Amino acid sequence: MSIEEIIMQQWTQAEVKAAIEKAFANEPEGANRDYWTTDCPVPEIRKKYGLKRLKPDPVNIVLVRECCGKQFVHLLKQKKEAKSLKDPRCMEPQCRLKVLVMPFGKFAGLTIPLVYEQQPSYLAWFHETVEGRDEIKEAIRALDGIEAHLAAFRQKPRQRSSPRKLNPTQQDVEWLMGKFSASTIDKVCDELFGGEG
Repeated sequence: MSIEEIIMQQWTQAEVKAAIEKAFANEPEGANRDYWTTDCPVPEIRKKYGLKRLKPDPVNIVLVRECCGKQFVHLLKQKKEAKSLKDPRCMEPQCRLKVLVMPFGKFAGLTIPLVYEQQPSYLAWFHETVEGRDEIKEAIRALDGIEAHLAAFRQKPRQRSSPRKLNPTQQDVEWLMGKFSASTIDKVCDELFGGEG
C-alpha cells in the first residue's frame, strides 16, 4: 500500500446527506427513523411511538460512497459517527483536484470542498492573494458557485496595514499636553545644546 492510498479523505456534508438519503430509501419504516432524519425532540419521538426508554436506538445505516469504481462503506450505529467519516483518498486523475488539501493556515489538511462548505470566502482569499499553488487554485476555480465569492473578494477594498503606534514616552505625553517639567526641559536642552540653554 502506497503512502497516497493511506492518506484519508473526509466526507463532505453533501456526501453524508446524499448517502443517508439513499440508505433510508431502502430502510423499512420504523420508530427510530425520526431520530436520524429530523430535529424532532426525543420526548416527541417517544410520545409519537409510545417508547418508554430514555431515547430510541437509532437504526443502523450503511453508507456507501462510490468513486471511480470503488466503494467506500461505513456502518453507522450513532448519528454522531456521520460527522467523522474518512476514506482512503481516490487518486484517480479526475478525482485528484477534489482531494487536494489546504497546505497551510487554519484549514491546513482539510480538502478544498470541505473548506468550501465551512468558509468559501477563505478560498476566495487564498485564490486571489497566495502566490503559486496553481493546482489548488485550479481546484478552487472548479467549485460550483465560487465565481460569486471570487468577484466579491475582488470588489472588497484592500485593507492596508496602518503604521504601528508606539507607546508614548512621558516626554511625548508632556509635550502633547503642553506640560513641560523641569527635567524634560533640561533633557531637551542637553540634547540640543549640550547643556542648559
